[in-house]
Amino acid sequence: MATKCASFVRGRALRVTRLDSCGRPIIGDDSVVVSKGFTSVGYTANTDEGEEINVSNAAGETCVREPAKPKFLGYTVEITFCNVDPDLFAMLTGQRTVMDQNGDVIGFTMDTAVSSGDVHFSLEVWAGSPGGDTCNNPGAGGSFGYFLLPYLQGGVVGDFQIENAEVTFTVSGASTLDGNRWGLGLHPAVLDSSGSPSLLVDPLTSTDHLLAIITGLKPPVSQCGSRPYLDPSNSAPGGSTATATLLSVVFSLTPTGTDPWWIDFGDGTWDYVADGGDITHLYDGAGTYTYTVYAGPGSETESITVSAS
Repeated sequence: MATKCASFVRGRALRVTRLDSCGRPIIGDDSVVVSKGFTSVGYTANTDEGEEINVSNAAGETCVREPAKPKFLGYTVEITFCNVDPDLFAMLTGQRTVMDQNGDVIGFTMDTAVSSGDVHFSLEVWAGSPGGDTCNNPGAGGSFGYFLLPYLQGGVVGDFQIENAEVTFTVSGASTLDGNRWGLGLHPAVLDSSGSPSLLVDPLTSTDHLLAIITGLKPPVSQCGSRPYLDPSNSAPGGSTATATLLSVVFSLTPTGTDPWWIDFGDGTWDYVADGGDITHLYDGAGTYTYTVYAGPGSETESITVSAS
């Protein structure tokens, strides 16, 4: 057995997964957000300092002394954002998103009727290595720092100021809780012996509030808006078929079934189907697109070429 050591600089990306009040992932089409639009993530340790017992006798000498026994209670988190992702803010605070006439999410509200105690999520943050993320062999030793808070209660959007400078928003007050259901993981966090993404080998206990490890698995790709989280007990995709008619493509999962699945079309958009049916997409222009289908715990990446005539 060996111990790996590393230094890390700069946050690379964060991932938030929506949880229920018991710490379980909420399966559905808007449960995960990945973002690199943050400037800092602060972790403040909450402790109970305990009570020191110190009794002196009549001569002023120490008669009884028992030092205080500090106890770790968890972390409070503060995240400062330089980019506004309304879906992410809603996931962190429980506030409502606002849509335009086309059904696109364009913002969020701050409502006093919303209680952050009803909001729960997990937070994963990646940091890079001083030599550059690709200078070290990630499969051999790990080039990233991975920091996981598996179960948090929601926060609030704090003070902000609009002036002759960039406007930043801070979400503060989110606190870790006992009782996480993370186990080996909701998402891959490490590489296995073959270099493939894998869940943890050593499961978290229900009272673990922080996991900090060295990993060779690079951060997920940052995307605006939420993405689905699928039931990992469902079947992984065995492949897919794509039938193109000019710019329109009908995608089918193989083998066909009734489980939810979703697809990233490779053009910045995605779609989700809850009953295992086909998904039809119209591309804006001719070309070759790399798309990825997701089902159960797995994914398959393929390419499709479309033309306008």
